Amino acid sequence: MDQKPPFVAKSAHNCQWATPTLLEPSPRWIEAESKPWTCHRDAEPRPLDTTEVCEDCPHWDERPAPEF
Repeated sequence: MDQKPPFVAKSAHNCQWATPTLLEPSPRWIEAESKPWTCHRDAEPRPLDTTEVCEDCPHWDERPAPEF
């Protein structure tokens, strides 16, 4: 029986380019309440109004699993 790899939903929480805005340096972290995620894919970090843009992002890459 062939096993298919599990489906990975594209989202900010599992993208290697996204970080919680609250962890951003000042003054960017101030936007965390209205823009909870920031994309670092481009040269300039971009706060995200919604993570729905991650679902269709052609540059989305899965965040590597942490090494313990």
